[in-house]
Amino acid sequence: MSSGPAPSTAPLEGHRLISIGNSQYRVVEKFDNRYQITEFSDGAGDNLTRLGDIENDTFRVGSFQEAYSYLGRLSNNQGIFAKSSGNYYLYSNNSYALNDTVTLQRQTYDAVCYSSGTLIRTPEGDRPIESLSAGDRIVTAAGEHRPIRWIGHRTMACRGRIDAMPVRIAANAFGESRPTRDLYVSPAHAVCVDVLGEMLIPACRLINGTTINQVDVETVTYWHLELASHDILLAEGLPAESYLDCGNRRFFANAEAPDLLTVPDARPEGPLPFCRPFHETGPLVDLVRARLAVRAEDLGWRRVEETFAGLHLVADGRTIRPDVQGLTARFVVPADARDVRLVSETSVPAHVVPGSTDARRLGLPLAGLTIDDGLTGARTVALDDPRLDDGFHAFDGGVRWTDGSALLPADFWAGCKGSFFLRVTLTGPALDRWVAPGETAGVVSLAEHRRA
Repeated sequence: MSSGPAPSTAPLEGHRLISIGNSQYRVVEKFDNRYQITEFSDGAGDNLTRLGDIENDTFRVGSFQEAYSYLGRLSNNQGIFAKSSGNYYLYSNNSYALNDTVTLQRQTYDAVCYSSGTLIRTPEGDRPIESLSAGDRIVTAAGEHRPIRWIGHRTMACRGRIDAMPVRIAANAFGESRPTRDLYVSPAHAVCVDVLGEMLIPACRLINGTTINQVDVETVTYWHLELASHDILLAEGLPAESYLDCGNRRFFANAEAPDLLTVPDARPEGPLPFCRPFHETGPLVDLVRARLAVRAEDLGWRRVEETFAGLHLVADGRTIRPDVQGLTARFVVPADARDVRLVSETSVPAHVVPGSTDARRLGLPLAGLTIDDGLTGARTVALDDPRLDDGFHAFDGGVRWTDGSALLPADFWAGCKGSFFLRVTLTGPALDRWVAPGETAGVVSLAEHRRA
């Protein structure tokens, strides 16, 4: 992942924002004071001199004790986006006026390696990459036999790190035996596809929620092999790139002076000697994604439309099913319930909405929440209530999305007698979602959504 900004050494101006879509936000409040940004440790692998080096990287603002989650930076690199208690914030060297629009630049991927066990084509047949050595010959996609100049490797912790978690390319994702079995590569590792000529596309730009997905594992060992020049190898039968030195050789443990703070492979700004045209976005990438979607359906993946996406309530460990009519679901909930969650299936807009780059995992689009025990009066929960935090995406002024497991604080029904009705109204149906071959579109388990 491209390194995020360092925590500020000088105080920054604060602004509260609302999302207006497509990574754009509107300034709705300016703060009078300037604030120092201080990162604190979120566990192993968190580099305290760099924001955004792990997923859900958090920091503090001024003397406030609340944790702020780092989201990215301004597109002009002059500010830091953050989220706290359901609200969006911008801290910047610049001062922005009310109603100004700012654009979020999210983290990008840079890792470019194969995982252990990947079979590489050689003149003697396919061999695990970790069994190869400098001087051994491999077979390129063009059929040439080329000697390996150098092999690098490193084992690293990657739980929750989107810059490091491997991308799984399922067997046959690109066609019969392409790859021959599941191939695991790092996020920015480029595969070679033929669209009006061969081109390279990073695996992370092809993640589609079906045949290409990122896998959250505890650790991974990454390997890469270098030839005399950049070329296309056959990894599990799929054409993919060899190592291209981008100034990151020190990432690997067997480099002369390994740097443990580097990511697997950073691509610096400026031209690089790629062996094929390199594309991250654009109509050709969109065409490849469309072909992958058709191929996924041929392999048995299917899209499911379900208004409430398997919605149910889990109250103190007990599942409660709703009565539904139109876009409203009604639950009968014991008034003494304390741990209550709205649980549903989820979907990622970028996986099901053409042209979308929204990578959030979305559950249900809430239009209203009402609590009524028939005795103490109906209570309407404001969708921007700061207590709607755990399991909720930020309120954007019209809809409040859940993330599939949304906590409802018990103080919402404090004083209710016996039991109460919880009415959940949606702005519209949940997003379509993909269902794997052989799976049934049923009710999701709460355990699948629990945070680590």
